[in-house]
Amino acid sequence: MEQFTGTSLRTRLFLTVLITFLPLAVMILYVAQVQKKLEMETILHRTKILARAAASEEGQQMESTRHLLTAVADSFFMVQESPDRLKGLLAHLLNQTEGYAGFGVLDTGGRLVAGSGLFVKNRNYSDSPWFRDCLNSETLTVVAYPREHSAGEPVLYLALPAKDSRGKVATVAFCAVYLDWMNRSLFRLLAELPGGSRLTLLDEFGGILRYEADVKSWSVPDNFDAELRRRILQTGSGALSGSDEVGLPRIYAFAPLPRTIANRQDAVVLEVPRELALGASKHIFTRNVVLLTLSVAMASLVIWWTGDRVFIRRIRQMVRISRRVASGDLDARVGQIGAKDEINHLAGVFDEMASSLQARIQKEEQSKASLKASREKLRRLAAYQQEVREQERIRIAREIHDQLGQSLTILKMDLAWLTRKGPYNTPEVAEKMTAMGEVIDASLKDLHAVTYELRPVILDDFGLSAAIEWQLEEFQQRSGLRCRLESMESEPDLTPDQATALFRIFQETLTNVARHAQATEVTVHLEGRAGEWILQVRDNGRGITEAEIDGSDAYGLLGIRERLFPWNGRVSFEGKAGEGTCVTVHLPISEEESIDD
Repeated sequence: MEQFTGTSLRTRLFLTVLITFLPLAVMILYVAQVQKKLEMETILHRTKILARAAASEEGQQMESTRHLLTAVADSFFMVQESPDRLKGLLAHLLNQTEGYAGFGVLDTGGRLVAGSGLFVKNRNYSDSPWFRDCLNSETLTVVAYPREHSAGEPVLYLALPAKDSRGKVATVAFCAVYLDWMNRSLFRLLAELPGGSRLTLLDEFGGILRYEADVKSWSVPDNFDAELRRRILQTGSGALSGSDEVGLPRIYAFAPLPRTIANRQDAVVLEVPRELALGASKHIFTRNVVLLTLSVAMASLVIWWTGDRVFIRRIRQMVRISRRVASGDLDARVGQIGAKDEINHLAGVFDEMASSLQARIQKEEQSKASLKASREKLRRLAAYQQEVREQERIRIAREIHDQLGQSLTILKMDLAWLTRKGPYNTPEVAEKMTAMGEVIDASLKDLHAVTYELRPVILDDFGLSAAIEWQLEEFQQRSGLRCRLESMESEPDLTPDQATALFRIFQETLTNVARHAQATEVTVHLEGRAGEWILQVRDNGRGITEAEIDGSDAYGLLGIRERLFPWNGRVSFEGKAGEGTCVTVHLPISEEESIDD
């Protein structure tokens, strides 16, 4: 008997324990997600605070710069006839202010009129986009952070157009502000950031400025991921997960940076290593998972010990007895096992079932033996009846052929003698004698047909092959179907009874074709192969169905099977709808078995 391959009782007990702890596991996961969400919200809130602080600081700085540029423009109108004096004023202004890299004044053609600091060299700014934007907007313009530096530090350009007394733009005052100085108060707020964190200012062109919390310094990033920058600027505010330029997993919390003096899309991005950002939630989650695992392990140990002592051993004993009963040992019994509980009660019920099964099987074996004996007797009786019927057919055919056929032949000879003794006086007598001759000829023909139906003499005189060939020709003439007999081998070495049985099976098959097949062609093949003779009859009719083969009224097919039984022969019926039916008979080459009376 096959071994048990399903889910064992112990496994199901363990699964029960796991299911019991499942709600707790779900709660742990839920708490971890809530903690993670709270930490992400805290990071995002801090980022928004930084963005607001940066915007406030920048707004104050831009307003102060506007006043300075207004003063520069006023100085231009006062001393525009003396560029050197204006240059001195700009140099003095640069020395008196902090955080500026230089001041300058441009005419409406973009040429530098005077400058200080970063703008001491003559240079034409007419092709600069910010210069044209300033002239067109006629208001304070902040240049999108250019990749320009002063003493290695990034700077920001601001420009303000100035109008003369006629209301036309006469000059453009501009300056360069150090970015680190401009955002100094913002980065002081980053002192509480954890190690590995950094803050980056972004615009649509790339990174503007980045503060590294580890080294407490800032720089201009040149490798910020373009796709991440696009998603940050399009989303507005939120948090994303990703990896930095060296592959370190980070949490990117970001918020928009409002600009009070320019319509630019900027953002403040707080980058925190994922391990640090979610450290608290990870610690809580790990602790809860460890506690849950210990609890499940302890419960599993208890289930294993109690299950083995209370259930598994007793059930294994019942399984061993069940297998003995299944293998045929109907005397095996479980008996009393353990305490008087449900399992012990089940063992008692099993013993009762085994006893009842034993009595039933014994009764069934007796019935089967009796049925087998009856079936054998019926088959022997059927075989005996077939033999008696064939012998009776032979006897009747011989008597008809010998006696009735002889008598009709004598009558025909006498009638011929009387005809030769004529002529007779009247035509009626001659006509009557001719009619009598025709009746005698027809009777002889019918006599021969009946004799062949009872027992074809050709089977006894010329063998099975000739009898099949003759029967097939008779069938073709009678039915009108095209019949084809494939190449025959030597005459089958069969006993008379075997040859008779095979011939009768062939006749029954042709009868079925004529009655049911709706065919137009029949092919017959007989050959000896592998110790047996094979007779195959194939037609091109509608095809026999499984229901017709196994039908309770298929007496012809049943008769074919019973004719083959005494010689351990077999027959197969194969039908395909619209393609026809093939009947294949296999008859072993052996001596005829004796049939008891």
